[in-house]
Amino acid sequence: MTSRRLDRTRRAVEAAAAREGFSLDARQSALLDRLARLGGELVGARRRPVRGLYVWGPAGRGKSWLAGAFFAALAQELPAGAARRVHVYDLFRELHAAIHAQRVSALAGPRPAVGQGGPTRGWRTRPAPPTPDPAAAAAPEDSPAPRPGTVDAAIDDLLRGTTLLYLDELHLHDTGDATLLTRLLRRAFEAGVVVLATSNYEPGTLLPNPLWHHLAEPGIALLRAHLDVVELAGPTDYRALGGRGRTGFGAGSWLHPGTTAQLADRGLVAPDRGSRAVVRTGTRSFDVTAVRADGEARDSVPELWVTFDDLAGRTTSTLEYLDWAARFGRWVVTDVALLIDVDREAQQRFIAVVDVLVDADVELVVTSPHDLATFRGALPDRPDAFRMTSRLLLLAG
Repeated sequence: MTSRRLDRTRRAVEAAAAREGFSLDARQSALLDRLARLGGELVGARRRPVRGLYVWGPAGRGKSWLAGAFFAALAQELPAGAARRVHVYDLFRELHAAIHAQRVSALAGPRPAVGQGGPTRGWRTRPAPPTPDPAAAAAPEDSPAPRPGTVDAAIDDLLRGTTLLYLDELHLHDTGDATLLTRLLRRAFEAGVVVLATSNYEPGTLLPNPLWHHLAEPGIALLRAHLDVVELAGPTDYRALGGRGRTGFGAGSWLHPGTTAQLADRGLVAPDRGSRAVVRTGTRSFDVTAVRADGEARDSVPELWVTFDDLAGRTTSTLEYLDWAARFGRWVVTDVALLIDVDREAQQRFIAVVDVLVDADVELVVTSPHDLATFRGALPDRPDAFRMTSRLLLLAG
């Protein structure tokens, strides 16, 4: 690790901040120093294992932005593909898809061996000693246990060739995801992969439901054993201050009450009743208000128009949201209700929609009979609602 490399990383991140019109505060600057040291240890590592970093703190403090800017700078100094960034929703989607593919392959014939030692070990890092297996956590009785060989093979595929794995917005509310995360972490650390994670949750508060928290404890133990835990605290939610550009998600708007004139001011034309369309994801089909392809919408950005009831009031999931976010660069969600006035499933679906669109940097335009301040002030007691309300501050009124 050299001071020149640390300075280069710091300059790259500070330049990215300047391009977006802000400068780092003292706590963010201290975190950047720690990230730069991690980068120096990764690039210069020869023999000793490199400890990763778990950054947590309140919503809007700049954790994901800062870690993302560091990741972008570091990726240029590592071999192609050695640094991988994955959002928590994408992580579990990829793992479930890979596990399914492994099961199909196993049914079709013998599964080829991954090779001695599992996935490709981290570049220029020495693998950590094998991690003792934390006590195996049993899944709920109604959850079928996946075949161990299938899961490990899927994880091997995800980790292959990876030196640094950046887990963005790490949170756990599902028991199956908690078990998968433990398997992933164990496999990663045994292969010498270094993990960087950002979260709104201190590691010990992951999977906060007291009925199932014990299922996350093996993974929490692995995180504490292999990562330094750093809090990015502070009273300021920087999303409330603006000044970070008006592109992607931030180019969106919260329109109250959502009149034709308000839409027109945004260059949007509400579809007529005959414009209803069907969006398909895999074998599932969903009726939506309208779909506008390239050339049919403003700026030729493919648009998805959907009511709040059609989006959150029926059994949609993050699998659909991830697929639609990849296909539509602008979402217009109309007639958004107060979350305290809808059921718990609808609440959690809308929270997940905002998470997915922010991560994919997809523009969101909301029409609602309630202004944003009223919506933010009438929240149910739901996991991650605090993060959603912070992110909605990026939308123009």
